[in-house]
Amino acid sequence: MRHFLMNAALAAALLCGTATAQSYQDGLPRSTPEAQGVSSKAVAEAFRKLEEKGYDVHGLMILRHGNVIAEHWWAPFAPEYQHAMYSATKTFTGCAVGFAVQEGLLKVSDKVISFFPDLLPEKMPQYLEDLTVEHLLTMSCGHAVTRYAGSGAEQVRNFLATDFSSKPGTVFFYDVTCSHVLSHILTRLTGMSTYEYLKPRMLDKLGIEDPVWEMDLDGVCMGNGGTHMRTSDLAKLGQFLLNGGSWNGEQLLSKEWVKAQTTPHIFQRPELSEEENMKDDGGQGYGYQTWMGRHGSYRAIGGCNQLAMVIPEYDLVVASTGFVRDEAGFNQVFYEMLEGLSDKKLKSDKSFDLNSAISGYAYPAPYADTGAGYSPRNCTRIYRMFQNDLGLTGVSFRFDASGNCTVTMETASAVHNHRYGLGSWCMGSTDRRLPQQLSYPNPMDATTVQTAGFCAWTSKDVLSTTLLSMFNVNSVETIEYSMEGNELTMTIKGQKDTVIKGVMGR
Repeated sequence: MRHFLMNAALAAALLCGTATAQSYQDGLPRSTPEAQGVSSKAVAEAFRKLEEKGYDVHGLMILRHGNVIAEHWWAPFAPEYQHAMYSATKTFTGCAVGFAVQEGLLKVSDKVISFFPDLLPEKMPQYLEDLTVEHLLTMSCGHAVTRYAGSGAEQVRNFLATDFSSKPGTVFFYDVTCSHVLSHILTRLTGMSTYEYLKPRMLDKLGIEDPVWEMDLDGVCMGNGGTHMRTSDLAKLGQFLLNGGSWNGEQLLSKEWVKAQTTPHIFQRPELSEEENMKDDGGQGYGYQTWMGRHGSYRAIGGCNQLAMVIPEYDLVVASTGFVRDEAGFNQVFYEMLEGLSDKKLKSDKSFDLNSAISGYAYPAPYADTGAGYSPRNCTRIYRMFQNDLGLTGVSFRFDASGNCTVTMETASAVHNHRYGLGSWCMGSTDRRLPQQLSYPNPMDATTVQTAGFCAWTSKDVLSTTLLSMFNVNSVETIEYSMEGNELTMTIKGQKDTVIKGVMGR
């Protein structure tokens, strides 16, 4: 079970410099749950269920009638930090295609081969000439495989040369390159990246500030993933779709497109009965780069549950970032809330404080400080490392008056500083790649990233450190430093530990 800190003050004490939900201004209106027909106790119960199930949630926002009625970030995650969106990017790509259709740049019936005359194979696979933009939007291209060699134009070329197992439009098969080919089409049509195209039309209007959008090896924005945004940006996406493409009274994207994007065009398992499909969020159909769900919902959804879920009948939006594998179980928590929602204001319960009830949820501390170490203060230790495969030439430790530590790693070409709080999370940044740091092979426009570091003396002369990326879920680096005498043994934890040794000296 995740850790629950007893009060907000204690949660704040565990941070070494991060913002609160109130200090980051995302531009969304706030209200109380009761003013929007929701019981604060029901909201708190949803949070409790998430905690009880052990879900690794990083940020959560609930909106009713366009107002944020509850929000929380599991420290050290915070509202201002960008987070990997993974496949939730696809729904933004779907919106970008919608703007291009709206502006007359293309039609969903356009043939895919018409955009890539220079990348067509010598031998045209059966059905390739039938493949349309709509088939890409609905994940129904009909390919026999869904993995294609290369990146950039090479990936598109291999996509076009791939054999078909079914006629396009007849079978749903999740194929992320369909989404990326859409981004290539947009770039060829507009002469700009998908991000540059979408920015003035939607992102700026919604107040989605400075998103990072990773690119393939030819500099085209990944249409299938690679965006890094804030939890509130997912909330804005959900509310934008719920509004039928309008924002602050301005119709940005046509209602007709939004309806098409959020309506099922193809079903994942047509062989199942309607009753069987109704039990499965993954079987409710697929729109234009958007998943359908139970209770008439639809979702932008990325790996590990980066989620914007919209339930139109209840005028409800749930936005979440985290590392949650049980997508159906997570959704069920909020489906169970629906029965208690009212179209009328509810009477406030002055005996219950929602903020106090949820403010203590936090990311678990990786270690307990045993006090077994000497916990140095106001000192520096510098080690020269013996030859190693990672190219580390030096590792230094600078301890401040509170025992917090900055670890400096040196290579022949770079110096990286990582901040760790002693028994607390300390915020920092790095351009060094952590394990699983990036979604795609090209790091273009994807550094520097925010980090949170935690350290503790876990045994005599052993400093254990955890560096957590705010940027990508589950990007965690754990290193143990054993400092016996003048020697340093550095153990990088992983499926197979990496051990590097050094000796004290400048």
